[in-house]
Amino acid sequence: MRKRLLFCGLLAIFVLSFVSCAKEKEYKLNESTFFLVMTNMQYYPEQYLNKNIEFDCFTYDLSDVDGNVYRCGVRKCSSGYGCKCGKDTVIGFLLRYDGSLPEPKNQSEDTNEKSWIHLSGTLTSTEKTKITVYAYNADGSINKNSTEIIEFLTFDVSEVSVISDYSGLNYYVTK
Repeated sequence: MRKRLLFCGLLAIFVLSFVSCAKEKEYKLNESTFFLVMTNMQYYPEQYLNKNIEFDCFTYDLSDVDGNVYRCGVRKCSSGYGCKCGKDTVIGFLLRYDGSLPEPKNQSEDTNEKSWIHLSGTLTSTEKTKITVYAYNADGSINKNSTEIIEFLTFDVSEVSVISDYSGLNYYVTK
């Protein structure tokens, strides 16, 4: 009987410590993990809910068909989450922050010369914001006769720092 009580007590301590450690999990995305973890977050956001997340990205303003502008933290990728066109797109989050974030730089150009930032924060909701945008033609011009819906999770930013030396960061991420 004593052995059984001791075993149950030790098991309870193990389970409680495991659960408490799991709640403290942090995700620090880097160059080799950014695309896959970010894609996984889009499909399974509940796994990342209220976890500390850090990553490097550039600021990006997304305008919907009504002229509303959404500040995002993204990287460019090929056929990211939700993209059905097979063309390059962006992957990242809508950003919620009480302070100011750097204005996007060279947003429409394929260059690493962007407004790079390091973000820390959490996902506090699994709800995605649907944004209706105009589609693009093959030549890169906007097609106002066709729209697409893009879905973004919202990232609650707790800390932001500007990255001045982004030479080791990839504007374009892949698997």
